[in-house]
Amino acid sequence: GVAPLWIGLAECDPLVDEGVMYADRMRMAGVPVDLEIYAGMVHGFIQFARALPQALTAHNDAARALRHAWRA
Repeated sequence: GVAPLWIGLAECDPLVDEGVMYADRMRMAGVPVDLEIYAGMVHGFIQFARALPQALTAHNDAARALRHAWRA
């Protein structure tokens, strides 16, 4: 099987639609998916956690997903 997925997407990323479609396909295949779309963010925003509160939130969300996966 496939491990549960956490997917973090930037709303203004040109590839956001592909990310949403990937999440939908995984859900249809029975894979648990936690999809977060960060409003107003652009591709690569997560690299700027010191400057963007949304990036820090994304880091924390990813860490939470990892902690949850390790407990399973």
